[in-house]
Amino acid sequence: MGKKVSVLVVDDSLICRQLISEALNQDPDLQVIGMCADGKEAVARVKELRPNVVTMDVDMPVMDGLTAVEHIMAECPTPILVLTADPRHQAPELTCRALELGALGLRVKPSIDDGLEAWNLAKELKLLSSVRVIRHVRSSRKVVTSRPVGPALGPSNMGVVAVAASTGGPQILHRFLSELPADFPAPIVIVQHINAAFAESLAGWLSNASRLKVRLAQDGELLMPGHVLIAPPGTHMVIPFRGRVALRPGEERDGHMPSGTVLLESVAKAYGRRAVGLILTGMGEDGAAGMYAIKQAGGLAVAQNEESCVVFGMPGAAVERNAVDYLIHGDEVAASLMKLARGEPLPVGR
Repeated sequence: MGKKVSVLVVDDSLICRQLISEALNQDPDLQVIGMCADGKEAVARVKELRPNVVTMDVDMPVMDGLTAVEHIMAECPTPILVLTADPRHQAPELTCRALELGALGLRVKPSIDDGLEAWNLAKELKLLSSVRVIRHVRSSRKVVTSRPVGPALGPSNMGVVAVAASTGGPQILHRFLSELPADFPAPIVIVQHINAAFAESLAGWLSNASRLKVRLAQDGELLMPGHVLIAPPGTHMVIPFRGRVALRPGEERDGHMPSGTVLLESVAKAYGRRAVGLILTGMGEDGAAGMYAIKQAGGLAVAQNEESCVVFGMPGAAVERNAVDYLIHGDEVAASLMKLARGEPLPVGR
């Protein structure tokens, strides 16, 4: 057996700390190496103990969890899973602020009366511990010029932009949706893997930052320019024909429902050469087969580059399938989409 994954547990409730620690220590691959009762202590202990992953409560004395996340990601970047109360009782900005600050995941804190199994975060923590996180005091991004250009759409020929994203995706979505103009000429449809309890908060957070109309999709809803539809949890979102979305039950695809591949494949069939696929940071391979379908149908396939990804898994899988026309930095998504919408090609290069 390899080295155990070390975990720092942060919560102001002694009972919660004990429940989390007891549940995690039952897993032979995990070891709780410390517990903290407030954010200030957590920042110091992360520097001292260098855990592989942290569970972080939000509401704590001395220093709250969001401030602690900000300090940790700036001073000693570490994968963090934030545990919070039901987001339906909080403002979307509070719920999703942790992701903006660099936390990798969100989870609703179980009730103290729930069984020990409800507190078992082992699988999620083991996945997050493998992520190579980056310091969140961002350096100025590189601008690459004088590269050859690739294929382009005709002017005003963008029919739809379909996006697949997972770990690290909300931050990129927030940035590019906040930068696109209200008259962006194509509808945008998104599959973002996120804990189901946070889907509404995610949509609200993105909507508050954007001039576009952003919301969770409803079955049969029209696709319109300037509108962004996000796949709701527990169902696949597809485009059965141009101009309309459908929500359909089914089996998981690539380990997910909603699945990016299911959405992207339906977009390829419905829009063909007018389709633009965009695959962002995330674990696994979801979306790669869908990007291939878009490329085969004559559409354009765009992926986030490895340099700017929290996890290059999903874009990397698409690259391996030779299903990507362009690799772009996560900071350049909005500018790239605007160029494509005007019928301009993008520089190519990796």
